[in-house]
Amino acid sequence: MHAQSWLSKIICNYIMPSLKNTRDRKLLLERLYKVKPESQPQWGSLTAPLMLCHLSDGLAMALGDISIESLGRKKYQRFPLKHLILHVIQFPRNVQTMPELLATEPSSFEADRERVVQHIERLIRKSDGVGPEHPLLGVLSNKEWNVLQYKHIEHHLMQFRC
Repeated sequence: MHAQSWLSKIICNYIMPSLKNTRDRKLLLERLYKVKPESQPQWGSLTAPLMLCHLSDGLAMALGDISIESLGRKKYQRFPLKHLILHVIQFPRNVQTMPELLATEPSSFEADRERVVQHIERLIRKSDGVGPEHPLLGVLSNKEWNVLQYKHIEHHLMQFRC
């Protein structure tokens, strides 16, 4: 068996949580509902309302509703860096995001949270085939998008101590 596919299967199936996993998703959503409009971040400049909109924009990218031009960093689109980013290393703190992922303005806090939940529900219903292109990681399967979005949401929930 090719080393990349062997390692990928072990990592994907046994280590990294995913939105596709019912238990992982349930626990993540419970934490999402603990975020309050006045919740303060441990790091970074996002407010809780803006964080929800940022999560929604990220999920919209995973769904193909918005597209972001490739950053052209091919080394991140191949093994091993792509797999390390998806499955092993934590997202670093205080990294500037792409403006397209901060495009949605907060409105009603509960409506913004529900939009995140609705996007999650849409994403988990997608088949495991090829999904939209990620600006850094390149082409991702929908299975990989579910792992990446779990990891992204988890990162921001930790940011807000939830």
